[in-house]
Formats: sequence, C-alpha cells, structure tokens
Amino acid sequence: MMTRALFASCFLLLTSCSAEISVQTEPFDQTVPVTSILEPVYAEVALDLPEETVDTEGLDIVVDEVAATLTVVNPSTLLTLRTSARLSFEGTATPDQPKTYTNVNLPAYYNRAAEILAVRDFAPNSRTAVRIDTPALKDAIGKRRVWFIVSNTVVRSGLGTPVFPVNIQLEDIIFQAVLTKPFPGLGGALEVGGL
Repeated sequence: MMTRALFASCFLLLTSCSAEISVQTEPFDQTVPVTSILEPVYAEVALDLPEETVDTEGLDIVVDEVAATLTVVNPSTLLTLRTSARLSFEGTATPDQPKTYTNVNLPAYYNRAAEILAVRDFAPNSRTAVRIDTPALKDAIGKRRVWFIVSNTVVRSGLGTPVFPVNIQLEDIIFQAVLTKPFPGLGGALEVGGL
C-alpha cells in the first residue's frame, strides 16, 4: 500500500512536470559610428544564437521569456545621440563584419525588421542601462543567426567644438531566454504499467 501511494504521488508530479532551460549569450560590445549630423547612420550587426535556442524544431518547446540587457554609452562630452534598434531575420553582416548604411542605401528588409528599441536620445557623457523584452525577441528562438540594425544620429550639440566621428557604444549586450519543455505523456506511461 505504501509503495502504491508513493508511485501515485510520483505520477501526479510527472504529469505536471516540465523542464525549464535558461540560456544566454556571452556578453559582447558593439560600436555604432556616426558620419553625419541630423541624418541617421545604421549599423547592421549579426549575432549567432546559442545552440540551446536553435535546436528546438519538433521539441514542443514553450518560449517563456526572451530579453536583452545592455548599457548604452554616449562618450561625447557635447553631443546628444539619437539611437534606435530593429531585429531582422535577414541580413548581410557577419558576426565579425558589421555593415553600415545610410538612408540612401538602406536595405529593403529594414522595413520588415521589428522595432525593439524605440527612438531614444542619450545625453552627452552618459551611461544608460537598457532592458529590451519586446515580444519580437521570442521570434528569434529557433533561428541560427539574427541581425540587429542600430541607428545613431547626432541631434544636439552643447557649447564648444565637438570632435568627430562620434560612436555610440553598446556595452555588455546579453540575450537571455527561458524555455520550458513540458512532459505531458509521462503520466500515460506510468498508468499503462498498472501503477
């Protein structure tokens, strides 16, 4: 009777059981150049995702959460920089070779890319912690490589003579994902065994 009760409680635990997997990328930095004032410059950056987030086909994985954290650094002592970011599932950059664009040669897929960081101004000589948890990041799960298109524009200058070029720096970029793998069939296997 004691053994049967023990197996019954295991059955209840297993039927509602699931495995939670947390994965994240190694921190990396990216510099986005500015080559003009009031006209945006775009840097396309490729990111290869961890294997745990790629090999999910047919695994009945539930994507619970995907987020990115980073620090946006404006190193200029005089210039306010305007930045935004989009997530694309197509691109031409490689992880070791970013591509830069202006409005003149912006790729067609830019308009299909999902906005993940709305246009935002960063004051001179500032460090700003940013967390991005837009639902569009969930669509990256299962992809081997994704692309981020980051814009950078000088929008204001303080008194004095600014030094060009100015690069906005994205530091300690980390992408985290929490995935769940449910095990709904384990209860059936135990029940067939007469437990």
